[in-house]
Amino acid sequence: MNKKKIILYNFIKERVPAPLKKILRTATNKRELFTFLFKFLPPLLIKFLFKFNVKSIKIYSRNKKNIKINVFFKKKSEDPHWVSILISREKNYLNTFNIFFSNSILNYINAMQRTKDCLNLWIPTLIKISQESQKELITFNFDTGDDGHKNLLSMEQKENKNLIPDLYAYKAAHDMNKTISKISFLEFKKNWINKENKIFWRGSTTGKLYSSIEELNKLDRIKICRQFIDKKNIDLKISKIAQNLLSTEKIKAYLLENNLFSEEVSEEKFGHYRYFPDIPGNSLGWGTIHKYLAGNLIFKSKHKKMLAYYYLLKPWVHFIPVESNFSDLEEKFKWSQENIDETIKIAYKGYITIFDYLQNIEEYFMNSTLKYKNKL
Repeated sequence: MNKKKIILYNFIKERVPAPLKKILRTATNKRELFTFLFKFLPPLLIKFLFKFNVKSIKIYSRNKKNIKINVFFKKKSEDPHWVSILISREKNYLNTFNIFFSNSILNYINAMQRTKDCLNLWIPTLIKISQESQKELITFNFDTGDDGHKNLLSMEQKENKNLIPDLYAYKAAHDMNKTISKISFLEFKKNWINKENKIFWRGSTTGKLYSSIEELNKLDRIKICRQFIDKKNIDLKISKIAQNLLSTEKIKAYLLENNLFSEEVSEEKFGHYRYFPDIPGNSLGWGTIHKYLAGNLIFKSKHKKMLAYYYLLKPWVHFIPVESNFSDLEEKFKWSQENIDETIKIAYKGYITIFDYLQNIEEYFMNSTLKYKNKL
């Protein structure tokens, strides 16, 4: 822990209730600490910590000493996911980032963390855009939520209008080794054949808030998992309980009793299987991009909303289409078993398309933001 973090840690520790001091430890990372303390801290301290968090974003740039970040809050905006970034050139700085948030973001720990994650990835690219622009002032308005907004740069929308790469895609691209090349079809085929011949899915109970077992059973993910409890080579289970307004233990016991629950698995585990169903929750399956990259054959349903890369994908070319309730999943799986060569070609095309998308994700982000800027 560096000097700044130790000072912040001691500052917080002195101000929390006595019972909590025993729980805190200097090894706790910033996110764990902030999440844990959120319920106990006064609003002014939450505001200070959030501003500190945003202003401490790491900027990997030759000109990072010339980058200044200012943070402001607006009471007029009620959307906690709204973010406005005004980039200007001041006398002593190459770029000044004036970042405006809705005051309501301070009431939602998840919104604060999501927004910080987004800014970590966006700001380096926005610096490039600013440096290439001839304008003294540039403004971008974002929505960092699952639903997006038609008039804001969003990660998910009903129209492909102001779409930017979603957070999971950007993180996947950020973690990729840029020196790695796409594997050949023959190598891909060999790897795919050696995977376990099973449709494998794990996910959380997202979709909407629920306060009873009856409401839990109305969630689309629960309905879809229940359809295939006893089906051979189809393993769909809930692995994380979320958005519940009743006891987590009670829900877990119910799901276990009905053979609908399994422990969480690592992302790497999905790559051991041939197939993955893209089952939406609150939003579209942002994490599915990892499965394309792992070589899974994706079963994907139609949806009213879009992610930025969806226009690159076509049914029966990059994925196998299924009904929105996945009622024909078993039928499509059977087709795949009878048409293995065609299935592998589809999986490979999905893999190479997403590989190229991730390798060039900064360009996709820049194109979307520049189109948006030109409309203003």
